[in-house]
Amino acid sequence: MEVVIFLAKIKNCEKKLGSNRLSITLDNKNKFISPEEVSASWKDNYTEKVSRNKGEVGLRVPQFGALSAIRAHWTTSMAPATIVLPTGTGKSETIFSTIVSERITSSLIIVPSNYLREQLYEGAKTFGILPKLEMISANALLPTTLMYKSKPKKEDEDLLLEYILNSNIIVTTPRMLSTMSPKIMKHLVQKVDVVFFDEAHHLAAKEWSSVREMFIENKILQFTATPFRNDGKKIDGKIIFNYDLLLAQKAGYFMPIDFYPIKEFDEQKSDLEIANTSIKLLEKDIDEGFNHILLARANTQKRADELYKNIYSSFTHHNPVVIHANISPAERKERMQSIKDGKSKIVVCVDMFGEGIDIPTLKIAAIHDKYKSLPITLQFIGRFARSGKKKLGNAKLITNIAIDNLKESVEELYHQNSDWNQLLNVHSSNAITKEIETDEFYNSFKKGHMKDIDLSQIKIKVSTRIFRNLSDEIDINRWEDVLDKTRTTNLINVQDNVFVFIEEIESKVPWSDQKNIFQYGYDFFVIFYDVEKKLIHINETDISKGNRLIEKIFKETAAVKGDLIYRSLNNINRLMIGTLGLKQRPSGRISFRMFAGSDIKSGISESVASGSTKSNLFGYGFQDGKRISIGCSYKGKVWMRWVERIGFWKEWCKSIGSKILDDSISTDEILKNSLVTEQIYNFPKGKPYKILLPESIETSNSLSKKFYIEKENKHYPFFNAELRNPRILNNKLHFELWINERKYTFAQIITKNSFSFIQVEGDELFVISSQTNKVKATEYFFHNSPEISFIQNDGAVVVIQENLSTTISSKKGIQLNLDKLISIDWTQLGVDIKSESQGINKKSDSIQYATINNIVDQSSDVIFDDDGSGEIADVVSIQIDQKTKKISFDFYHCKYSDGIKPGARVKDLYEVCGQAEKSIIWNDNIIELIDRMIYRENARRKNHSISRFEKGDLNTLNTIKKMVRSGFETRLNISIVQPGVSKSKLTESMKQVIISTDSHLIDTYGIRLSCYFNN
Repeated sequence: MEVVIFLAKIKNCEKKLGSNRLSITLDNKNKFISPEEVSASWKDNYTEKVSRNKGEVGLRVPQFGALSAIRAHWTTSMAPATIVLPTGTGKSETIFSTIVSERITSSLIIVPSNYLREQLYEGAKTFGILPKLEMISANALLPTTLMYKSKPKKEDEDLLLEYILNSNIIVTTPRMLSTMSPKIMKHLVQKVDVVFFDEAHHLAAKEWSSVREMFIENKILQFTATPFRNDGKKIDGKIIFNYDLLLAQKAGYFMPIDFYPIKEFDEQKSDLEIANTSIKLLEKDIDEGFNHILLARANTQKRADELYKNIYSSFTHHNPVVIHANISPAERKERMQSIKDGKSKIVVCVDMFGEGIDIPTLKIAAIHDKYKSLPITLQFIGRFARSGKKKLGNAKLITNIAIDNLKESVEELYHQNSDWNQLLNVHSSNAITKEIETDEFYNSFKKGHMKDIDLSQIKIKVSTRIFRNLSDEIDINRWEDVLDKTRTTNLINVQDNVFVFIEEIESKVPWSDQKNIFQYGYDFFVIFYDVEKKLIHINETDISKGNRLIEKIFKETAAVKGDLIYRSLNNINRLMIGTLGLKQRPSGRISFRMFAGSDIKSGISESVASGSTKSNLFGYGFQDGKRISIGCSYKGKVWMRWVERIGFWKEWCKSIGSKILDDSISTDEILKNSLVTEQIYNFPKGKPYKILLPESIETSNSLSKKFYIEKENKHYPFFNAELRNPRILNNKLHFELWINERKYTFAQIITKNSFSFIQVEGDELFVISSQTNKVKATEYFFHNSPEISFIQNDGAVVVIQENLSTTISSKKGIQLNLDKLISIDWTQLGVDIKSESQGINKKSDSIQYATINNIVDQSSDVIFDDDGSGEIADVVSIQIDQKTKKISFDFYHCKYSDGIKPGARVKDLYEVCGQAEKSIIWNDNIIELIDRMIYRENARRKNHSISRFEKGDLNTLNTIKKMVRSGFETRLNISIVQPGVSKSKLTESMKQVIISTDSHLIDTYGIRLSCYFNN
């Protein structure tokens, strides 16, 4: 088929070669007009116009700015360059203007999709709207334009080459270029003057980058609306022009986005909630006179069909349609036209409306399936936010934020472009995280110099140096006496007394003496004045300037130094000091010594004995039910190994200040009571009652690490195994490894200067930690040594790992809280106290069965039988409180009685108390806990076709997982169930064991312990 249009002495026609299309400019003898002749005709027939004011016709300001930047760049460089233009500001016309104004004879435009390829081809062959803007006269020859869409047959390759050599503009995709024959590719590379990459953020992808490499000697221009990728990969090529989103919005090219976040954790209800909200918004817009269209986005063709059939097809008055690649081209075209004409108000699709979409009335996006992250989703809806000539309202985004980890996604979005703060109108007071909401604290800052700094995105290492304010006189403006005010951004919050300064620093490079080469950086200072305590806190990158800022802003101050600083360690439970530096008295030759590891104890003794001054120390512990790290220096600095926002830092400084001013705190007592490690040569006295591998191993759900029985060629993942029953035999520490109810026995040996492991019983066991790494289990235990806890007669606990020990002294004077002990009449419940597990047959006389049916709260959303090797606990229950956004996890550790009748046997407590203590590792690993439960349920179903769920199901667990990720607060409670223990017959040694376990749970995570015993 050939369509011929005659225009004076030349004619334009379109030819096809397979699915490739060529728009040709021919002379009156039906011969190609050469590309050089065509481009030469543009010289006197192009007039540049710029629309700077309303009513003026011409290029938009960002288009003209980009065009000017390209010209400036090519004046001095031929290197690849990137132009950033937000969606809706006219990248296509900028490309066409570049081609015609610079008279580029041969251009290659590379786009990511077939839809955009066809759209750009249609625009390129007539230079888009440039003729309508009267920038190109009728005497200008239109470019010969080729759309390369399919690889030709062998016999048609020469014809394709002829088309390429005679084209001014070629439009294609990276995938098609990768299929091009080497012969044609060679000619193409030699012919092309400029390569345009549209949607250039794809360039980090291998397919795109390999194509770019072919044309690296050509001029390259890269156009994109989103130069920052979610995977962190950078687009290679200097950004020569960046017209940001906020400018586009202010200029009216880009409208605000109304964001309607939905929080529905049940995926089965999510689609209906999104659809109902979207339809209401569509109908409201129509009632207000807006000719808007709703797009429902799915991630697969199957999903799109299901959404259409089950939900959107019922809204017949809006004439809904579904569009995806599996629908015939003719039907797709018809449905697309129905959308463009406004006859269909609802369209369900996959990615048909991605890059290159140009339907201004598409204003409502119902995102049922997000892209890989929320930033991409919001960039997608950005295409809906473009303004048009017709009366249009704001774009609207509706999606379920409960499905994904919104917090990380929103952080990622703001790292890419802080303008989203201004562009997103969030229509929910509490449905989205604080990163999106306007925080009163940050709004209280008055900004100077650089207006575009977003304080909520600044994160600092948590540390402070502290000064006393000895005068009420403060002059915040005197910061200008210290910092260069022409290079400093100042952000002042008088209400909260927080002052931030960011100074740009210019310095010489260390690798050259050339005077005009500099490197640039920033110094950062944040000051918080705690008025109530009259304490000044500063966090800075330059201590010297920080000191001068304090001197200038505050009339009279005194640095807080020395022993007072170590008060910040108060109320840190189980403080384990990792390093301690001591400054010696000036009489000796050695002025400073550092202690670490097993040497800490001697350092503490020396410090307490006042033989030296504490210089600095760093340690770990627990506070307010959380793990913390903290360091102190006698020079006046306190720090933590955290990175946090300024609001958090301010509150942390207030808590540190309260401790510093508390004269009742003795730093010597803090050091005396801290935990230290010591090298040992023999195992400690007492009963070993708890054994576990390092936490990262215990909580891992990875399938890559496995135990391997070489004799049977069988693999078992770590989480199907469990360490049990530590005991001392012949000066060796024996322990058992259970895998699916099979026992392997190992022993640890401690010698004078080392330690080792041997396998005592069972087939030789190996560990596979990677595809190429297989080691004996004994060697693996050497490098990942178990932690074993011994309880002593006075209630103290000694923890050994490798050949090091840590002693946790018992708390003096603590009485057992009898409220924690609950008496159960197990006989009345029909329980055999020597029968622990209910098994797959659900034995009604077992302790576990009675626990599930008589102790566990039956209103729980989940009740889970987790009994078996690798268990979290014998029973796990989960209860959700939607109102308070809290989730309680309750562990029940059951143990059978050692005797037929309940009594006062302390050995009935050792193992079950050890299990209770061991299970606190899940407090910091809730997501991994849920994943473990999901895995164990699937494994049980596969092996026995019987569920572990007594209540709830996998869908409930997945819903809880989303709630946790969205920010629901979690709380862990632990119970031990031992009907062999008689509450009325408890001995002192039994009480010590319970107190020790209770203290362990409270001191670490503030976990409540309950004990279910016999009468």
